[in-house]
Amino acid sequence: MKKNVRMLATGGLIIALDVVCTRFLYFYTPGNVDRISLQFVPNALAGLVFGPFWAMLITVMGDVVGMIINSSGMAFMPLISLACAARGLIYGLFLHKRPLTAKRCVLAVAVVTVVVELGIMPINLAMLYGEAWSTIIVPKLLTRFITIPVYGLTLYSVTKAMQRAGVPAVKDAIRTGK
Repeated sequence: MKKNVRMLATGGLIIALDVVCTRFLYFYTPGNVDRISLQFVPNALAGLVFGPFWAMLITVMGDVVGMIINSSGMAFMPLISLACAARGLIYGLFLHKRPLTAKRCVLAVAVVTVVVELGIMPINLAMLYGEAWSTIIVPKLLTRFITIPVYGLTLYSVTKAMQRAGVPAVKDAIRTGK
């Protein structure tokens, strides 16, 4: 019972962090080509702490709650929630109960970038706005490839700091062996 309450509270905190990072802590690159946010941190934490299935649920809940609170003028699109689920799945597969290394964090971010940020999301946005997929993805390529090492190393630093600080959910989720 105590573990379930702790898991529920941790999941709720990650959802809240997702909403804040996605909806309020972001900026657009010059020319509004791409939106850069700290969303990757709570998404990766969900995968790290809960594993693929629960991370998918948490990332989708973060998207739905975020849309309810602050849609930024966008219509709700379930396919974008599917992209959020893919983020949770990928981070869960790469990080949950695995050794925490910078290489693993960068690789997880790279796969999320290629599959979600350069794959699923541009397709969804093209359908939403009625634009050609190539007009959405081409301007994002440079930005997204620059973010891979930056996001990966940031993720590694944040999770290592949380582990050193003794955050129970993070400390318990990281396998210590190689």
